[in-house]
Amino acid sequence: MKNEPQKSKIQKSLDERFAKHPEMYEQMHRIADEMEQAITKGMTADEAEEMAIKRINELGRAMLTDWAKARHERSVEDVRQEKPSTIRDSKKN
Repeated sequence: MKNEPQKSKIQKSLDERFAKHPEMYEQMHRIADEMEQAITKGMTADEAEEMAIKRINELGRAMLTDWAKARHERSVEDVRQEKPSTIRDSKKN
């Protein structure tokens, strides 16, 4: 099928993908719990969907922030290795 996404030969499970990010994994569980509780308490499907979308967007922003911080730290470390005399976070004079 043309519109189906191609699966890689070795596809990781969500458990494997989130193994390095336990806080994100816990957040996914909290989102699922919140949805189940909301529906049990009588929230409509549209309201539950809106809530889930909001929580997943927050999770996505947190994941991207963590990724950006890690990438920045790797970049800083690369520069330090290339130019050990480089000073980070120094005050301007």
